[in-house]
Amino acid sequence: MKKIVILGNGYVGGNLYDRLQFPGPGKKLRTAVNIEKRKLLDYTDIKKLEQYIDKEKPDYIINCSGFTGRPNVDEGELKKELCFDLNTFAPLRISNLCKLKNINYIHISSGCVYTGYGKKYTEEDTPNFGFFDEESSTYSKSKHAFELGCDWGLILRVRMPFCNILHERSFITKIYKYDNLIDRVNSKTYIPHLLDFIEYFIHKGYEAKDKEILNFVNPNALSTKKVTEVMKSFDVVNPSWKWVHFCDLETLANRSNCVMSCDKLEKEYGFEMQDEEVALERALTNIITV
Repeated sequence: MKKIVILGNGYVGGNLYDRLQFPGPGKKLRTAVNIEKRKLLDYTDIKKLEQYIDKEKPDYIINCSGFTGRPNVDEGELKKELCFDLNTFAPLRISNLCKLKNINYIHISSGCVYTGYGKKYTEEDTPNFGFFDEESSTYSKSKHAFELGCDWGLILRVRMPFCNILHERSFITKIYKYDNLIDRVNSKTYIPHLLDFIEYFIHKGYEAKDKEILNFVNPNALSTKKVTEVMKSFDVVNPSWKWVHFCDLETLANRSNCVMSCDKLEKEYGFEMQDEEVALERALTNIITV
């Protein structure tokens, strides 16, 4: 039996806990899972975290915590210190502690370190919307800074995550609630596929020790207009939708817009994901409100 500790109980962390704790019929992975809220375990305090790890002795630590900004990344411009504390320094301390204790570390990160079209960004491409780029957001800088400093663990870059649960952090929920929409093509992550992979990764006994980065996005990214067309076909419509340009909006931070390659995921781990449109249709088929 694998002992797993999940840090963070938000959109990804909560879904991951449900999957690993209650894997469902036919699942072979047997786990003992703890999910820790920062209010109960301050994992930014390295001494408290080390005491907790020494007590629990986990095989894997999966960090789903971090600063995302509410309602969006603009908040990072107002809380820069907190953004770097939670997205850079805290996860680096966790990674270093896992290295010291020889514990597998999986870190849920972001693909918002790239921007621009004309190519699919691979893991080998140097981020162009990161720590050293003047035009990038504080959020993107903080995510890239972690990648630069980390030397232990598997980093999974997700983008615009979604599933059938209409959580406030879901891409579907955000699009549904926005009145003003901008048509951009962006890679996205279907949460059930992410959970499938983490379950698969642990079941196969893969180690998350030497630093590795994986783009975890569904292939064949859709434009925002295409997304709304699919949503309309499932009667998920906001009658107030209006198409605008980014320059028409008042924002504090620039946004990342990019398409990422997931080829490495399939080549190195034999893990295939459905096209983004198929995943979106699956999510919309069984919508659950929370």
